[in-house]
Amino acid sequence: MSVTTSATVIEMEERVPAGQSSPGRPAGRRLLRRDERRAQLLRAAATAFLVGGYAGTSLDDVAAQAGVTRMIIYRHFDSKRDLYREVLLDTRRRIEARIGPPDQFGPQSVHDLVLAARADPDGFRLLYRHARREPDFAGYVDELGVNASRNADRRLGQLIPDAPRRAWIASLLPAVTTDAIVTWLDAGQPVEPDELARTIHAVMRTLTDPEASRGQ
Repeated sequence: MSVTTSATVIEMEERVPAGQSSPGRPAGRRLLRRDERRAQLLRAAATAFLVGGYAGTSLDDVAAQAGVTRMIIYRHFDSKRDLYREVLLDTRRRIEARIGPPDQFGPQSVHDLVLAARADPDGFRLLYRHARREPDFAGYVDELGVNASRNADRRLGQLIPDAPRRAWIASLLPAVTTDAIVTWLDAGQPVEPDELARTIHAVMRTLTDPEASRGQ
């Protein structure tokens, strides 16, 4: 049921044991604000879609992951497509909140991106690895890559005068960064974020330093 207060909406919903999509015998009741429930569903959906892919994941799968009934999902999202899109947008918002807009990217941005990935590993992997394989959703990550490449191209203007080479490296840097972070997540985060960020910066220096390139 829902109780409206002067400040927010509180949802009291029957939770079911994780792994079940039908209520059966309720494991108990959990009182959540509407925004808290929505956030919980987005996290559960990221995990479910990461495991099963978009086509292979049903709303029952998401409900089971969240430990709620499918009816609860429909209180927040219109469809599976709507839910998947909102997972991607929520992940993007979390990343942008951490690292800022593209025109403010700087040396600290790589470290901040690593921290954003650590805070939401399933959402990060869904956005940067799996969504690009989905024709209807690839644009959500492609836009991030285009913006990052444009920003890198501007920053590399004086360092790499040759325009074709600069454009190639500017496109390569965001891909190297996100791939390094995704593989780090896949490996169980075997090193601390600081070390990962230093490693990525070292690769960037090798790619962008003409002297280092000629010395290979």
